[in-house]
Amino acid sequence: RDEKIIAIPFSDPNYNMYQDIGELPRHLFEEMSHFFAVYKNLENKQTAVDGEVKDRAEAVRIIQDAINSYIENYCK
Repeated sequence: RDEKIIAIPFSDPNYNMYQDIGELPRHLFEEMSHFFAVYKNLENKQTAVDGEVKDRAEAVRIIQDAINSYIENYCK
């Protein structure tokens, strides 16, 4: 799996009012989805977006799992 995390800079007044992906305006969410669907084309690779969108809590869990995996694999 290659999870995608949408992160918003705290200091960006255009986006810093959003706390969860469900709060994004539909057009902005669609732009991001399109980007993830096609960005690998520049490398002549294919990617798939399965349409499954999870909330902030799941993103935090995924990030924490990645940190734990890094520590386990590279710091011990």
